[in-house]
Formats: sequence, structure tokens, C-alpha cells
Amino acid sequence: MKLVFGILPLFFIVFISCTSAPSGDSGTQSTIQEGNTVIQNNPAKEIEPVVINGVINFTDPEYSFFWDTSPDNGTLVFFSSIPRKANREEEIRFAAADAARQASILYNAKVDAKFAVKSNNRDLGFLEAINIQYDKVLAGDLEAKIKILHHYRDNEGTYILAELDGVNYRGDFDEKPGEGNDPDWLYNVPVLPGYLVSIGAVERSRYKIDSIRKADEQALASLAKQVSVVVKAKRADRESEISGSAFSETNYEVTSTYIKGFYVLGRWSTDNGHTYYTLAVCPVDQ
Repeated sequence: MKLVFGILPLFFIVFISCTSAPSGDSGTQSTIQEGNTVIQNNPAKEIEPVVINGVINFTDPEYSFFWDTSPDNGTLVFFSSIPRKANREEEIRFAAADAARQASILYNAKVDAKFAVKSNNRDLGFLEAINIQYDKVLAGDLEAKIKILHHYRDNEGTYILAELDGVNYRGDFDEKPGEGNDPDWLYNVPVLPGYLVSIGAVERSRYKIDSIRKADEQALASLAKQVSVVVKAKRADRESEISGSAFSETNYEVTSTYIKGFYVLGRWSTDNGHTYYTLAVCPVDQ
């Protein structure tokens, strides 16, 4: 298993130029407003969905390619899942916006993460809370550069693989999910010189998109903790129950830092869909 990325500063020079790129002919676009999210309608970049009767199992070899988002010949690839809406034709636009959101987070994100470490004669580290801030204006600009490669729809929602048009990020990731087998990185965290690596794991939420996002956030928070040199705040709340030599203690650690180059290489879930995983990286040199 290996990963080789090009020089990150060169990547960001190209990436920054995306913010000033034209968003296309305004006469051919319209927008849909939902909350604070503006979804652009760009029919020229839409493709007809492959409609699946039932619910897609992404561990099935036929569909597992969706969860391999390692750079494709230098092109950034994003997977997006949108839950079913009353108007199913809107789902693709929200999926494209979500891919643009991921691209904006990759460029630069501020991460505030609260970790709790509970002890009961042994330590179990887990994430308690996370807040991610990213450039929403940049995300809107990047949406016009999202090119949809695959578009599937099942009874629960819409799923896309999309690339960020015109932006290169040279890389190679050997371990691909497929053939119905768990990827090796679930059991052996890859060592990638020059890059920090993390794996997020969460139990399934009601919607796939929530499960995937939470696993992504776990991976991002873990990287933020690795990147952060100075812990912004640290405190300990102790709740002890003495029973012989046994005790229970909770320590809270808050990390606040900026992350550049956060990128998801792959995702996976157990066959029963109970647990979702995200493999992500960012450069050591921030």
C-alpha cells in the first residue's frame, strides 16, 4: 500500500485559482435554496441516473468502486450521498454541492474537536464533539467545477462519484476495495511518508450520508489532534467510583487547529451496515 502525492504548495496554487474561475453562463443556470445551502442547477453537467430497485450495498463488488476516492490520475475524486427527497430530481444538485463542500474542506478547514478519554483500569479514547468551519463561498465557486462521473439512485437516495474539474493532485493508492473483501487498511493503518493518516469509525445513523459524514469527521478530528502542536484548552473532569482498585475517570482535551489537504482516500462499512469507516490523510507539513 502506498501513496505518492505531488508537491502540496503547487497543488494549492492551482486550487486557489478556482475561486476566480467563471461559474459558467448565468443564462443557463438557476439555483435552489435550502437553508443556507445554495444548489446550482447546471443541466450541462448532469448525467442520467442508474436506478436501482431496492437499496445499494456498497460492499458489493458491483458498487464498491463508489468508496474508492483515491486520486484518479491526479484528479480529485469525491463520493457524495444524499437522502431521498420529495422531488428526486433535486437530489443530484445537492449531491454536487456536497462534493464541492468536501473540496472546500480539503483546501482549508478550522477544526475544533473535543476528545474524551475514559479510564476504568484501562483507557478508551473517543471523540465527543467536533465543529468544522470551511469557506462556503469557495464551495459555491467550486460547485461549477464539479464533474459527475457516476450517478446512481436507489430507494433511499442518490449517490455520485464526482471529480473536481481542472485541479490536479498527483497520487497513487494501491489498495482498492473490491471483490467483496474488506480493504486491508481496516486492519493495517498504512504508513505514508510525509503524510498523517487516520481512520474514522462510527456506528450507523439513520441516513447513510450522516454515517459517512460522521466517519469523515472522526478521521478529520484525529488528524487535527495529530497536527495540533499547542492544545488550546485542557481540563479534567473526574468522576471516581472506588471499588477496590477499580476507578472511573473522564479526561477532556480540546484541540483547535487549521487543516490543509484533508483528503478521503476510501470508505467502507461492515456487511450489515452497522459500522462505517473513513480512511483519510493530510500532509505533515502544514
